[in-house]
Amino acid sequence: MANGERMISPEQRKLMLQAHSIGPTMLRYLEEIGVERLSELRGADPEEIAMRMNIALGRRHINRQGVAALRNLIELANSEPS
Repeated sequence: MANGERMISPEQRKLMLQAHSIGPTMLRYLEEIGVERLSELRGADPEEIAMRMNIALGRRHINRQGVAALRNLIELANSEPS
């Protein structure tokens, strides 16, 4: 990641890693598309997030399992208090 790009804080990283099937690689992909807080994913569409990641990576990388993991993360975001 280039200097000045957004990074997920340790606190947010810990929260996000609670979602089933989310790991450090997925968090890195989220950083690539500018997501740095769990709350930014409230109400998001996992297919759209996957598409944004694929565009950022320059190839189709996020498969059905990745979309399912993103769905888990979005569900976690939706369940967090505002």
